Formats: sequence, structure tokens, C-alpha cells
Amino acid sequence: MSMSRAGNGRGRRSTTAAGILLFALLSGCASDGAVAPASELVSSGWSDPSALAPVGGFDAYVAAVTTELRVHRVPFDPSKAEAELASVAPFRMPPHPRCGPGKPRGIAILVHGLSDTAFAMRDLANSLARQCFEARALLLPGHGTRPADLMVVDENDWLRHVQAAVLQARRDSDVVVVAGFSLGAALAVTVAAEAPGSVDAVIGVSPAYRISSSLLARQARWLGVFRPWLDSGPREEFARYEAMPARGIASTMALLDRMNARVRAQGGVQVPWMVVQSEDDEVIDVTGNRRFFASKADDPRSVFLNYVSEPSEDRADERVTWLPAADPGSRVAGLSHLALHIAPGNPHYGLEGAYRNCGSAPFREESEVQACRQAEQVWYGTGRQSPPPGEAGARATFNPHYPDLERRIGGFLAEIDGRHADRSASLQEGTGLGSHAQSSTRRR
Repeated sequence: MSMSRAGNGRGRRSTTAAGILLFALLSGCASDGAVAPASELVSSGWSDPSALAPVGGFDAYVAAVTTELRVHRVPFDPSKAEAELASVAPFRMPPHPRCGPGKPRGIAILVHGLSDTAFAMRDLANSLARQCFEARALLLPGHGTRPADLMVVDENDWLRHVQAAVLQARRDSDVVVVAGFSLGAALAVTVAAEAPGSVDAVIGVSPAYRISSSLLARQARWLGVFRPWLDSGPREEFARYEAMPARGIASTMALLDRMNARVRAQGGVQVPWMVVQSEDDEVIDVTGNRRFFASKADDPRSVFLNYVSEPSEDRADERVTWLPAADPGSRVAGLSHLALHIAPGNPHYGLEGAYRNCGSAPFREESEVQACRQAEQVWYGTGRQSPPPGEAGARATFNPHYPDLERRIGGFLAEIDGRHADRSASLQEGTGLGSHAQSSTRRR
């Protein structure tokens, strides 16, 4: 039993809603018409992003940003404010103890997506630590505090933040890798292109190199003059924003223009480049991403992983590896934009996690939303897929194939320096990557 493709009515409804609400193009979230608390819609923090850039020691950076969060963050649940703060803040993760003593194999900089926080990169950080890297997860300016803080930053602040982290890492290590999700993937490629030699490899997961309905998204810059908020809905969970100002989308599109210009100037992406995406992704332009990779990936060690839930005819590039997206045992029919970099045992987004993404109007009928919230179990997929008759469906927020993805990341990294391939692979044994974390009570 599996989820099936939605009928034409639902497909048109989803497409129309995406056109109306540009934020959905990049986050996959939508509000139900409720308005966020006033405090979320008034800027307070990140007024001087350069002062919080990681230019000194990374631990000092973590401490400085944590202070910013403590002063300016609007908590999702005030009774859990400190726990939330600790989860969304930037962090450093040392190599796995089983890597043994000595210098880390390298440093991996992890960059989250638009409206997200460092929490989203924790599973990838664990994976890179098991590959004997030191993982350093950033918190981009404007994030983690309140949505209105995205109105006082732009793509230049994000780029300077990542550039500073890369320069800092280069002082500490001979090998520097930048791994990003969605917007973070575009930042990774841009930084690598702007400073040749500073980055040894880039990894992009669900990368926003090309996005769906980009012509609509490009209207955000002028639309923001008349309508500053594209979505002013309240948050549904602690780890990311729901409300989105037009400036956030406009800055994203400006960043993509800069990325394309820098890559063209360099003649392509010169370092080993790993791309991981799902053919089911409704946010990014998956075909455009494959073409971008095919034309710009110059290093022969570059690889492209493409998860697919249905047969595809577009399989011309021999560097593209096609992988199954569905996993009936986990009740997963397809992998959304939010799923690939999350392990099934993640305590928040995983199979038994505390959060379930049920969506809201206008993207789903209210009866579908309520069925998702009330069901003991659901099928996971995307807005293009319907659950089996009589079953409830939710948006996929984890990747049931994550252990295999970690192994493939290890293989890619082994090609960079030819070291640690056997050791890092052995670290997966007994880590419980595929196990399902025991959940706390679900939020309804």
C-alpha cells in the first residue's frame, strides 16, 4: 500500500496557492490565516550582523549569538525557552570519539536554509562527525530570533557570515568543506566560487540553485514596497519561522543571481561538488538543478544523488545516481524539500518525532489537516501525493534512507583526501541511524 498521485484539482490548488504565497516556494509551509504575535513582526535583533560574524574563535561566536538569541528571541513555548534556545543556536560538534585522538580530518561548515535554524543541520553534523570531521553549524543573520529580523538583513550579510566562518576554519584546518541545505546550499557554492582555494568541497542538500516559480519569486522585491509581509502567520514549531517578509524572498533571489554570476566567472564549480535532491521536491526546480550541475560541475569527483518515487526519463548524465524515495515500511511515499537531511530517528522531525507537518489552508482541505493531526499513524509524502483511501497524510520531514545517504557522503569525502574511508564507514555500526527515537507527546 502506498500513497498515490493527487488528482488534477488538488494539483491546481497547490500550484495556485504557491503562486499567491511566495514563502511556500522556499519553506513548504503555509499559515491558516492566523496572525503571528505582534512581537514576532517587529524587528529587534541582528541590527549589526557583522558584530556577530564568526571572526574569532568559533566557541566565542557561539556564545555571542546565543546571547543575541537570549535577548531577542520570541520563544514558541515560553515554558521551554532555554531548551529551544539551545536547540536553535549555532554549535560545534567534535569528531566522533571512535575516530581516535589527534587532529580532525577537516572542518565542515553547515549552513541552514531560509527561515530555518542550526537545529536543522544537527543530523548532518552527526554524520560528518562520524566521518571524523569537526562540524560547525552556523545561524545566519536574521534567523532564530523573530521573523521581522529578516527585514534588517540581506544576502550580503548571509554571505559575509559564511565567508567569515570559512576563513576561520581555514586557519584551523587544511581541509574545509561547506555543506548547506536549500538557501544554505546556494551560499556554499557562492562562497566557494568567490574565494577559490578557500573551500575543498561543497555539499548541497535540496539545493535552491534553481527554484520553482522563480518568476513569481522575483516579484518579491517590488511587492515588498506595498506588502512587506508575504506571510504573517504564527509559527507551528520552535525550530523555524512561519511568517516571512518579502525581503527574505528578495534577498534569496539576489543571492542566486550572485551565485550564477560568480560560477560563470569561474567557468564552473571547480571543487568536488555533491548534490542531493528529491524528484518529489515542490520547492526547487529539480530539472534545472540537474542541468546546472551537468554544465558547471568541473571536478570529476562531483556526484549527484536524485531520489525518485516514480520512473523518470531524464537520466542522461552518468554522474547522476537515481535512488528510491519511497519506503513502505516507514509509510513514506515521497520525499519533500524538508526531508532529505533529517534522520528517521530525529526526536523532532523523525518518524516518531514530536512534530508532524500537517499543512493548512489553502494548500490542504481542513478535513485533511484534521485527519493528519488526529491520526495515530500517517503516510508521509508531498502535496502531489495522496495517502491510501482511509489513511491520513502528512508532509515528509525525514529521510528513511538517511543511513545510506550518510554512507554516500562518506564515500564522497573519501575521494577528497583518500583517507578514513574504512574507519568512517565502520562508525555507522551501532549508531542507531535508522532507529526511531522514542517520541514525546505529539503537538496537535
